[in-house]
Amino acid sequence: MSSWSFGKIRHRVLVLFIAIVFVLTFFVMTITGMLSKALVNDVVEERAQELVQHQSHIIYRWLEERVTELELLAQSSLIETLDWDQIEPHLQRRIGQSDDYFLIYFMATPDGQYHTTSMRDAGNITDRSYFPQVMAGKSVISEPLISRSTDERIIVIATPIWNEDRTEVVGLLGLSIALIAMLEDSADLIHDESDMRVYLVDSEGRFILHHNPDLIMHGQLQDTYTNWDLVSLQNSDSFTITQDGIGYRVYFQQLKGTSDWTLVLEVPSSFFNDPVTNLMSRLMLVSVVGLLLVVVLGSWFARTISDPIVELNQIFKRGARGDLTVRAEVTSNDELGETRSSFNQMMDTIGTMTYYDPLTGLPNRQHFLDSLEKSLAENSTIILVLVSVRDLSEIKTLVGQETTDRILDSLADTLQRVGDDRLIIGRMADAEFGMIIPSNASGVLKIIDRLDNLLTHPILFQSSHVTVHLYGGMSISEGEGLTAESFLQQAQTALYEAEHSSREPLKLYNSETHHAMISRLKFQSEIRLALDRKEFLAFYQPIIDLERNVIVGKEALIRWNHPERGLLNPTDFLPAAEQGAYIEEIGEYMLHWVCSQHHAWREEGLDLGWVGVNISANHFRSPHFPDLLRSVLATYKLPASLLRIEITEDAMLSPTPDVLHNFEQLKKMGIHVAIDDFGKAYSSLEYLIRYPVQTLKIDKAFIDQVDIGFRAQGLVRSIVGMGRNLSMSVVAEGVERENQLHLLRTMDCSEAQGYLFSQPLPVEQYPEAVQELAQRLAKTG
Repeated sequence: MSSWSFGKIRHRVLVLFIAIVFVLTFFVMTITGMLSKALVNDVVEERAQELVQHQSHIIYRWLEERVTELELLAQSSLIETLDWDQIEPHLQRRIGQSDDYFLIYFMATPDGQYHTTSMRDAGNITDRSYFPQVMAGKSVISEPLISRSTDERIIVIATPIWNEDRTEVVGLLGLSIALIAMLEDSADLIHDESDMRVYLVDSEGRFILHHNPDLIMHGQLQDTYTNWDLVSLQNSDSFTITQDGIGYRVYFQQLKGTSDWTLVLEVPSSFFNDPVTNLMSRLMLVSVVGLLLVVVLGSWFARTISDPIVELNQIFKRGARGDLTVRAEVTSNDELGETRSSFNQMMDTIGTMTYYDPLTGLPNRQHFLDSLEKSLAENSTIILVLVSVRDLSEIKTLVGQETTDRILDSLADTLQRVGDDRLIIGRMADAEFGMIIPSNASGVLKIIDRLDNLLTHPILFQSSHVTVHLYGGMSISEGEGLTAESFLQQAQTALYEAEHSSREPLKLYNSETHHAMISRLKFQSEIRLALDRKEFLAFYQPIIDLERNVIVGKEALIRWNHPERGLLNPTDFLPAAEQGAYIEEIGEYMLHWVCSQHHAWREEGLDLGWVGVNISANHFRSPHFPDLLRSVLATYKLPASLLRIEITEDAMLSPTPDVLHNFEQLKKMGIHVAIDDFGKAYSSLEYLIRYPVQTLKIDKAFIDQVDIGFRAQGLVRSIVGMGRNLSMSVVAEGVERENQLHLLRTMDCSEAQGYLFSQPLPVEQYPEAVQELAQRLAKTG
């Protein structure tokens, strides 16, 4: 126990830490438990009330829609004839096309005699409570009944049939709805997930909808809630009950409209208590872990004075043994921090003298080989290039060592400008340089093209009037097990061949094991060749205005008519084109291709609406992009309103002055900008305010789920609402089903495109196809 004497600061601090944390933990747990319980109660209460109101509104709207449909049907000229021979086939067809819970239509005369779609002369309904109300001119939703025609449990929606001047009720038109079938079709409403249950009862408390079909019309809410007759006098309220030792909170809401039905929601008390209990259990566990952590941290704090000195001692020993990569981490500004910083500066100076060429500042041979070994370990495929100066000894004799050094230093700068920052360049020997090019570097083929061009043309140094000729050897790594020395030997063999070649200054090491890399480079070369041969073309997919049900424009979708592989989709070649740095050229090519085609259509007198062209993020950020658009529109004599530019959210992740300038220029020109695949990127919504964007295109991934999941539906509805609030048009991409289209119309979505309307079409088919589509839309509109 003497080791825990409070005479030591380390032990005093440790005990103080534990005491403070214990008091704070007890205080936080108490306050958190009280606040959490109140918060959970409020949240569950609010959500339950919202759910009851929401579900009651849904049922009310559904009933009102059925009443309205029946009233419109009763006002039709066919129904007003009261000729059942003509009316019966029409109503039978409607029943066949309706949901399963639409049981029968029936029509009654003022004396109560009626026919149904399943039976003629079915009897008399004057004794039904709804009959006199309907004959008095009122549309009625009945209480639950037993159908005389089918013996099923039903409700009846009935409406009067008026004479021509609407002064007299001449009949009754009714619709029987089977409650059991409606329950099966309403599984999304009546469910018992997590013991939360929803019921629908009539004015007498009888169940209209219940998760147990046997209780529909046969059970009453009073059997479960003895005080229901008293509390149901209110239109909406809540109360607490206990059943079988389990507490419940019951919420109810009376439906508006013609029915006296009430929606009841039963929420177990565990919904209120379990989150608080779980939270307190977790807090207790966290508190125990925290106390253990305090003990550890207290011990650590006592060691913080001596440990840095011991650590520095070990670092100094590693440096003394020749480890020039060792560095001390500078974590403070005190004397220890200054000591660490001074040690690092000393090691940097020693490392520079050891690993870097003093003339060019490039890695020397040993450092370059270390980097090569590391690159081989980290990359499946890399390219090694050796570049040498032809006849350097003669140049040195001619101009002297000092001028030769300046030439070599300038040559090192030139080689560094060939690629990007991921290129590793080193000086291997007096006249020899090495380059490591990772296969995943941007524009590998262009780097090699620039290097080949550099080696093909002599370099003239004006200051010394010396012309320098270069040659190089290149090798591609061939899988695992290749050492840096072996790889270097391959490149040196190719360098030797280039030295003795008069026509090819850059030689590739000849190895048949490099098919994968060569194939990719060949494919990128084919892309370059495809641009020259104009093998890329555009397919068009029409875009529909959902409010007017007309075709307003189209999107141009690139395809590659490959001479050997056939028609390729964008996913087959755009990634390779982007890696080969050809994506901007493809974008410019498509602008010319599309505008040229629209010029030809306009010459033929065809007005096929505007066209959207996809542009890559890098292309859009280019400061020359607005000038390119002006040039293309002027070349083909097209108005700016005909062209729309579609970009992804990635184009706005870097709000550079060039991006802001391009947006402003396009706005002045009258070119609309659309955000394609909206919602897929992890960008801030701030850009919707900062940038003049006119259109949002909702990604197909969200539209696929819009008629399946409530979350996707809510997300799409939010995007549409946000777009409208920002005065932007919203386009739904990938619409393939009628249900999706119906939901999008109810959400007031501006426009849509997808296979439901038309697949992407080639140029020669598009005018005729959209004419047929326009006629079809006109009929359905």
